[in-house]
Amino acid sequence: MKVTCVWQSEQHSAFTDLIYFEQLWWCAFREGSTHMSMDGAIRVMTSLDGNDWQTQTVLSWQGGDLRDPKFSIRPDGRLLLTAGMRWSTPLNGREKLYSLGFLSVADTQVWQEPVIDGMGKATWRWAPTWHDNKAYSVGYAGKDRQGCLYQSDDGLRWRIHVAPFFPQNTIFTNESSLAFDVNGTAYCLTRRDAIQGAAALLGTAQPPYLDWHWRKTNVALGGPKLLRLSNGEWIAAFRRINYRHGTARTLVQKLDVKTAKFKPWLTLPSGGDTSYAGMIEHEGSLLVSYYSSHEAHQARIFIADIPLRFKKRSRRFR
Repeated sequence: MKVTCVWQSEQHSAFTDLIYFEQLWWCAFREGSTHMSMDGAIRVMTSLDGNDWQTQTVLSWQGGDLRDPKFSIRPDGRLLLTAGMRWSTPLNGREKLYSLGFLSVADTQVWQEPVIDGMGKATWRWAPTWHDNKAYSVGYAGKDRQGCLYQSDDGLRWRIHVAPFFPQNTIFTNESSLAFDVNGTAYCLTRRDAIQGAAALLGTAQPPYLDWHWRKTNVALGGPKLLRLSNGEWIAAFRRINYRHGTARTLVQKLDVKTAKFKPWLTLPSGGDTSYAGMIEHEGSLLVSYYSSHEAHQARIFIADIPLRFKKRSRRFR
């Protein structure tokens, strides 16, 4: 495993995502004064080889805090970047939380003006996941912790697909990662924060994804990212906090989706304020973007290049 710091500054850099698109690596993350400051902007960086990274753009919103950027590729082949936004001061009675999307202009590296979703009701939606030409995303807001499963045709304008989404009697279920297997079964890995050490939930559903079955996992986690590898194995990246010692690490663990149990696999170099990973399997490697403050107590952006043994090893990032 090779881990490289790809960005560091005086700002707090966090909440990453990673994608390979049009022969380029793309990494997005938030920069702000602190973890929860109201001045967050999204820095988008690109690389031809994974070694040399250049800033492609910095996206900001006057009077708002942008955070949790997530990439996806639409069925029409265009790159979509979604994010959450917090107004520093609610305007005209609006709620403080919104979701918005930046769509790339076809055949360019230019971003269109963002589309803000849910102006009538605050919604904090997580990463869109595409399946059969439709996007799915889990959202939650305010005190409503049973959330909604949203569906969209374009990744910009959303409609409620399942509400409430999370099971009853679960408190403060929130950050969620969706993934689909080759047979169309949907999986949802969801964080819970009701009490310290509350185990995450794994939800499963068959098309049309209206009836979900939920089970407790054996791990409490934050910032989940779920991925099915090409050999059929399931893995997840997340933050794991040791409450006894007050430490945190970013882990990549294997998940048995039949039993909802995690098995230890990798601990990435990390500590302090850390996690919120992006993951891609690409030509024999697993690439993981994440942030961590284990170096000089400053939150920085890292990418881990992890060889996968079930495939012939290829040149890094090629």
